[in-house]
Amino acid sequence: MSAPVPAATADKGRAGTPRKQSRKKFELSRRARKLTLAIHVVTSVGWVGLSLSMAVLAIMGYTTDDAAVAKGVYYAMYVFDDTSVTVFSVAAAITGIVLSCGTKWGLLLHWWIVVKWVITLFMTIFAWFVIHPIVMTATERTADVGDGPPDPGWAADFLLWSVPVLFALLTVAAVVSVYKPWGRTARGRRAQPGRGR
Repeated sequence: MSAPVPAATADKGRAGTPRKQSRKKFELSRRARKLTLAIHVVTSVGWVGLSLSMAVLAIMGYTTDDAAVAKGVYYAMYVFDDTSVTVFSVAAAITGIVLSCGTKWGLLLHWWIVVKWVITLFMTIFAWFVIHPIVMTATERTADVGDGPPDPGWAADFLLWSVPVLFALLTVAAVVSVYKPWGRTARGRRAQPGRGR
């Protein structure tokens, strides 16, 4: 009967050197993945819907000659932008990162994920630091117009073209996540099983 092999010897390769321990990749459990995916889908779709609503409101604010309508339109944009849009965009971005890192897709392994993440990051920053102050400006300029014509000024012009563009970008991100085009990145090709450097 042979003696049991010591643990230290069992962890060594043929040359007697310890085997390199591979770091365990972060991976979501099945339940956590489904929950995160559900939150991601709901917040992403909600963000698209809010973006479309903001685009419609921006067009209404630009075209109306009714001071009361303009005041209501820009105040509604302000409320949406200050609450729902912020929450949904941040939640969609965070859950997207968690899903990428915690599943087989990886954050930087596929071009469709990289493109979607760039769009999401750009949209979140642009919406908060550019659109939000301009919506506030339009709201302030139409808040006390009285019975005169609404005068949101340059803010209305900017919102007229920028908000629909943001809606279009979100739609592109949604389509990309369904079709998953363009294949793997260079890093993704190196990470494929059986593909060494």
